[in-house]
Amino acid sequence: MRYRLQTLGIALGIGLTLMGLIWAYGSASQAALTDEARLAIEVRCPDETTREGRKCHRMLTKLYVAGALEPDTTLRAYCESKRTMMWQASQARPPRICVERYGGW
Repeated sequence: MRYRLQTLGIALGIGLTLMGLIWAYGSASQAALTDEARLAIEVRCPDETTREGRKCHRMLTKLYVAGALEPDTTLRAYCESKRTMMWQASQARPPRICVERYGGW
């Protein structure tokens, strides 16, 4: 019985330590993002409550922090897709982000 409690205590300690490290990594990666990267993630992955949204958020965060992808590329692709959708739907107003960054269309 005594060894079971010791084993349980050690396992609990290791588990809490790992959870702390995971939380610290998430906080550090968020702190490493620029404002432009945060905006690109918000535009590209708007729903962080779903599994796909969280996966998208993690993937883009890793890419931006590593320097493998530029936030401007994501924002341009977003504005380009909105422009294509707007022409098909005959709506004349571009999103505010696109107007501020690229002058609209």
